[in-house]
Amino acid sequence: MNATPFLIWCLVSYLLGSISWSYLITWKVKGCDLRTFGSGNLGATNAGRLLGKKWAVIIYLLDFAKGLIGTCVPYLLADDPIWNNIPLPIAGGFLTVIGHIFPFYLKFRGGKGVATGSGVVLALAPWTGLCSILTWILVAASTRLVSAASVLAAISMPIWYLWTSNGENFWAYESFLIAVATLVTIMHHSNIKRIFRGEEDRSWEKKK
Repeated sequence: MNATPFLIWCLVSYLLGSISWSYLITWKVKGCDLRTFGSGNLGATNAGRLLGKKWAVIIYLLDFAKGLIGTCVPYLLADDPIWNNIPLPIAGGFLTVIGHIFPFYLKFRGGKGVATGSGVVLALAPWTGLCSILTWILVAASTRLVSAASVLAAISMPIWYLWTSNGENFWAYESFLIAVATLVTIMHHSNIKRIFRGEEDRSWEKKK
């Protein structure tokens, strides 16, 4: 694969990731900027606290789909979608996550990468993705802390991959998972502080 289609898809992936469904949907439904509500985060959880669980699920699935598309389309672009030893599915998936977290038209203030990253990981390494989703469910069910579940699920990804990997392109995938886990953890730094202070919101319930 030559550089031109590789770089074009990387740009497309970033632009795809930068589509902020939480921002667009809350603006359409409520006529307000989600960044001025609750935690100010452009993600499914904060949107759910404004719009309700139904919309939270819809937004999560739309963000999840961005990750799947950014990762899966490269397999349709070329039989061997690799340039300079960099697999395009990994590059496209990573830039989709970057676009979600740092959308240029919203002053680089987006979501925290959990839903989009989940779609990317499930596409790249299905067993790792399923195990990390299971981790999220178990932590969320036991603590009712969405942020804690998101951070621990992200941190678990490179660990699960060590266990479930078949060894092909191992370090490329492992490096990607470590990078995503680091990004997600950094984006949740304020949540982590509130958890240790006992101030983190434990509910997805719609706020009045």
